[in-house]
Amino acid sequence: MERVKFSTRHNAACKKRSAEAANAVISTPQTVVPMPIIGGGRGEREPSRSASAILAASTESGQHLLKIDGYSGTKDVPTGSHIKSRSFRVGGHRWHICYYPNGCNSTCSDFISIFLKLDLDDHNVNVAHGHGVRARFTFSLLDYGEKKPVPHYTFSAEHTFRDDDRGFRTFIRRDELEKSEHLKHDRFTIRCDLTVAATGEIQTMDIVDVPHPSSPLVDAAVVVVPPPSDLHRHLGGLLATGEGADVTFVVDNRTFAAHRCVLMARSPVFHAELSLSTCPTTTTTTTTNDGGAAVVVQIEDMEAQDFEAFLHYVYTDSLPPESKGSAAAAMLPDLVAAANRYQMERLRLVCEEKLREFVDVTTVAVILAFAVDHHCLGLKEACLRFLEDPENLREVVKTDGLEHLSKSCPSVLKDMIAKLAAAQ
Repeated sequence: MERVKFSTRHNAACKKRSAEAANAVISTPQTVVPMPIIGGGRGEREPSRSASAILAASTESGQHLLKIDGYSGTKDVPTGSHIKSRSFRVGGHRWHICYYPNGCNSTCSDFISIFLKLDLDDHNVNVAHGHGVRARFTFSLLDYGEKKPVPHYTFSAEHTFRDDDRGFRTFIRRDELEKSEHLKHDRFTIRCDLTVAATGEIQTMDIVDVPHPSSPLVDAAVVVVPPPSDLHRHLGGLLATGEGADVTFVVDNRTFAAHRCVLMARSPVFHAELSLSTCPTTTTTTTTNDGGAAVVVQIEDMEAQDFEAFLHYVYTDSLPPESKGSAAAAMLPDLVAAANRYQMERLRLVCEEKLREFVDVTTVAVILAFAVDHHCLGLKEACLRFLEDPENLREVVKTDGLEHLSKSCPSVLKDMIAKLAAAQ
């Protein structure tokens, strides 16, 4: 079998954070396919949050790079078997990564599975007593240059580690990895970002039988598990009220009040366009009553309802509730164009995933042409996989959408005809 280099690198630069940050709930990205957070195929369940609480005075963070050099050689590893990375230390504990080239079990044999495990050879007193180590972790597929994570393949979780592991069964499909630009020269890299409570500063408190508040046995210090972040709700309210707005967009004869600081933080294009020293010619600047500057921006090539949905995403990181059904089919292409225009990659990926739901024999040609024009690689691959079915391809040939595809993407049409000929 081909020699496989399985190298690791650990970033020992760690940061201290407050107890509030240590107990913050992770915001898990919305992804194309739900990624179940699981144990390594043994069926363990995460302890209920209501059973105990961990109080940490500070946390420690680190990064670890898992480099798979010789990917094709790892494909011979049986399903359910893994390759163990070199151990690394974060937060006073040693950890390692379990890499399953052919999935952790038969239900995910078409995927690469990835898990994080706590080394128990440290003989840590808290782990030995069953309290565990609370940690937040993120696995990211890195682009080939290892400069930044690929958002479509970045997933986060939080878990109390004992004698188990945690991770993602369906981290990435092998065929998607092999077709992507992130696997080159038979190598790719996965990054693990890990945050754990600093050694010696962990306390555990069992919450077994909480008496009624009127009982004299109630401890004055009540431990409450923090709810999920509601930052999106507060920012959404700020957009709805327009309080403190310092920029106005004029779109299709409608005006939208917004906040430059939010827009500039979310989009590098907005950061450049809304800088008062570099405002483009489509903007005007006026002085407000308090002496500040108010910017008015004219948007010419977008409908008001689409821009409203775009702003909703900018402030809340989610599409509006009404973006479903036929309304979504009309709106999503414009949002993809806006995402490309303002360099908001996650918005484009979210829209790509929703557009996949509309792929059928009557729409695939038009959607494929759109995907090619707007650099939607995931959507393009979904359309091509749909067309790999000879029956689907025959039906598509009968539709008017094929004429549109012949004008916009002749090379794609040529490939389709070749597939049809091969199927006959």
